[in-house]
Amino acid sequence: MRRDRLSRRQFAALVWGLMVSPMLRQAPGPVARAAGRGAWLSALLALPAAGLLALAAGRFLGSRRPGEGLGELLCRALGRGWGRAAAALWAAWFVFYGGFVLRAGADRFVSAVYPDSRSWIFMAVMLALALPAGLGRLVTLGRCAVLTAPALGLVFVTVFLSCVPNLDGANLLPLAGRDVPGAAQGLGPLISVLAVGVQAGFLAGRTEPGSLTRPFAAAFLGQGALCLGLCVTTVGVFGPAMTGRMSYPFFVMIRSIRIPHLLERVEALVAALWVAADYLLLSALLHAASVAAELALRGPGADRRGAPVWICAGLMGLSGWACASTAFRLRDLGDALIPWGHALLAFGLLPGCLLLGRLRKK
Repeated sequence: MRRDRLSRRQFAALVWGLMVSPMLRQAPGPVARAAGRGAWLSALLALPAAGLLALAAGRFLGSRRPGEGLGELLCRALGRGWGRAAAALWAAWFVFYGGFVLRAGADRFVSAVYPDSRSWIFMAVMLALALPAGLGRLVTLGRCAVLTAPALGLVFVTVFLSCVPNLDGANLLPLAGRDVPGAAQGLGPLISVLAVGVQAGFLAGRTEPGSLTRPFAAAFLGQGALCLGLCVTTVGVFGPAMTGRMSYPFFVMIRSIRIPHLLERVEALVAALWVAADYLLLSALLHAASVAAELALRGPGADRRGAPVWICAGLMGLSGWACASTAFRLRDLGDALIPWGHALLAFGLLPGCLLLGRLRKK
């Protein structure tokens, strides 16, 4: 069997990259609706929270044995029967969330770039692109993430710096007394994005042995910095009220950016990189869903097969087609059910299962 092991650098790049797409959905729109002018304060609060989550995720996975990831730890903590049931639950969630990612990415292209197109075309193309990555080796996807993450970061930094002349300080400061509780509420959508990274622990079985605390810390703190840039620039340009009303405020903001002697308009470049972020997320979800499905069907120690990937991909396509009848329901799904689902699984069910394993001395 060919070696399929991610290095810590590749794992960090992949975890950071797969969180970019959900971060662009949650920041700054839902954060601004919750926190108002204090959206940037929510992003600042997310930084220490990201560090604590990185420590917790690294500690959770610190007891893994060679070849074990989060799914195998659940099976060991709960016992074979209940562990396989938990793996089935996560497989179903990864499939459902993958369908949402397909549909949300297609809806973004239809509403922001190609308004006369049909969303199923973009869903089919993205699924066709992600399927070979899901069938292939995870290390190949890790190498892709190592190349893609710096490019994404460079584009974001360029956009943020280009927006500085258009910032209005009155949209950010001063903060009133009511803005502080709002900033705490705005932390919720950002924590739900980090929950996506925590569940990337299902891929930890195919990483190099050793602690994953530093890779998680690099990915989570990097996402915190991205969130801060998104909230400061977009809310600073549009104000909290307008930012909260728009579906894709960041994409609307970059339409007016010009980079002299380099690019007349940068939204095409950012849209392409957004597709790259969706590709990383969807491909990682296919890997994670197939790993969880293998655990649910055959238990720990089974060799990876291609059939679960094909099945999960087909179910993701059906989920994307059926998850929402209109763009408004899709937005409600992304603002409510998806963040709550991530938070419940990552910060409720997962610690409860591992605590039970501690009590059982497993």
